[in-house]
Amino acid sequence: MTIVRQNRVISAAVVLILLSALMAAATAAESKRTIATTQRWHWPWGPRTRVTITNRISGWRQLKVHCKSGNDDLGVQVLNPGEGYRFKFWPNVQGTTLFYCYFNWGEGLRRFDIYDQDRDSKRCKTWCPWDIKESGPCVITKDFTSCFQWKK
Repeated sequence: MTIVRQNRVISAAVVLILLSALMAAATAAESKRTIATTQRWHWPWGPRTRVTITNRISGWRQLKVHCKSGNDDLGVQVLNPGEGYRFKFWPNVQGTTLFYCYFNWGEGLRRFDIYDQDRDSKRCKTWCPWDIKESGPCVITKDFTSCFQWKK
């Protein structure tokens, strides 16, 4: 009897270890697919917000994009003319989510707050598509287009 119980305990422990390993692998795979995550407190029951950045710089020039938040550094992305880059996240409960980006196409470094929850949560809700032009970024939705100046 004792041997049977020990075998069951060992079998249960092995199953738990394997399940833990599978869950860790699945979580790691998901984190690689998701470019940006959120701050510590998020809306787990709501949809994620997507930000799309498209290179609309004239002259067929590449655009280097480097986006960050207080918690995430999304790394440098290089966009060919017309190419886009997308990241997604859950806005935080406090209403303070902010992603800012640096842009460079060979004429100096430009900066812009690409997602400011206070400004964008009602404007573009769950999808904020941005066209990046020399004059500044423009958010374009089916209802409106708004262009902004670069931050100083």
